[in-house]
Amino acid sequence: MANYLILTCDGGGIRGYLSSLLLKQLNDDLGIFGSNNQNIDLYAGTSTGGLIALALAQGKSIDSIVDLYATAGKDIFYPAGFQPGCLLPSAAAALTDVKGLWQVLYDDIGDPSVQSVIENFIPGNPLLSSLASNVMVTTFQLSDSATPASWNPLVIDNYAGSPGSSTYLYDAALSTSAAPVYFPPYNHPQFGWCSDGGLFANNPAPVAVGRAIEAGQQLSNIVLLSIGTGITAASMQVSEDSRLCYGLKYWAWIETYGPTPPFAILNALMDGASISNDYLTSQLLGGGQSGGRYMRVNPTLPESVALDDYSPAALKMFRHVAEKYFESSEWTNIEAWVKSTFHK
Repeated sequence: MANYLILTCDGGGIRGYLSSLLLKQLNDDLGIFGSNNQNIDLYAGTSTGGLIALALAQGKSIDSIVDLYATAGKDIFYPAGFQPGCLLPSAAAALTDVKGLWQVLYDDIGDPSVQSVIENFIPGNPLLSSLASNVMVTTFQLSDSATPASWNPLVIDNYAGSPGSSTYLYDAALSTSAAPVYFPPYNHPQFGWCSDGGLFANNPAPVAVGRAIEAGQQLSNIVLLSIGTGITAASMQVSEDSRLCYGLKYWAWIETYGPTPPFAILNALMDGASISNDYLTSQLLGGGQSGGRYMRVNPTLPESVALDDYSPAALKMFRHVAEKYFESSEWTNIEAWVKSTFHK
C-alpha cells in the first residue's frame, strides 16, 4: 500500500514566516506538493501553522504564502483601538484589571485584522468539504454543550463524515489562530467560542497521526514531515531571592526581559507541547533515521521572538536563519530523507 503522507505545521505567530521559507525550499528542490498541492494526503496545523495548512489544502502556492508573511504582518497584528468596555469603571480598579489592559493592547478586532487578511488571500470562504485535500486544524473549545459545560481540545477536519467538514475555511482559520492575549476568542458557528489550538497541540503531529488512524489509515503506512517555527533561545533566570515573585510579574509580563519573551507562560506552554509531541511522534513512527517515517524540521533561532514581532529586523533574522540552515549538513540529511521516504 502507498505511503500516507502527512505534513504538519506548528503554531508560533509571525514565526510561521520561517516555516513557509522552509517549505518553499523543499518544494523548490524536491517538488513536495505536486500539482495543486495534491501530493500530500493530509495537511495539519495549529494557529499560524493551521493557516498554512488551510491555504495549502485550498491550493495556494507556497510562494504566495511566503509573500503573505513578508507583507501582511502589520495587518495581522494591527493593534485595536482603545476599548473602554474592557476596563473596570473606576480608573484605580482598571489598573488592577490586567486582563482588560491586555485586551485593549493586544486583541485584534479591528480592520485590518487577521480576518481581513484571510478573506483577501482566500476569497469565497469555501467549505472544508470542498477542498481537494484533507486538512486538519486544532483549536480549544472554551465551553461545550454538556452539563456542566467544560473546555475541550478540538480538531476540525474535512474527513468524510466529520462534523468539521461543514465548517467554512474562515471559521476554521480564525478558531485555530485565536492566540490568548493576542487575539480574542472566536465564535465558531458550530462549536462555539474557541481559542488557539496551541493550548494543547502547538505541534499537531501526534494528533494528526491519531486522526488519520481514526479515519482508517494504518500506522505502518503513515509518513510524516513536521515543520516547526524555530527552536527559541527563551529561558527564565530564577534566583533564590526572586523565586517567590514568579506570579504575574514574570510569567505574564507583557514585555521581553532578558532571555524571557513576553507572556512567558504562553510561550513556555507552546514550546513544551511542541517538544513533547515531537518526542511522541518520533516514537510512533521511528524518527528520521534509516527506515524511520518521521522527520522534524526546526532550526534554532538566535534569539527569542515575540509571536507578534513583524518588524523588518525579525523578518530579516528569519531569512538569515533559513539561509544558514539550507547550507547545513542537517538540511542535507532532511532533503535526503524527504527524497527517499516522503513520497507515494
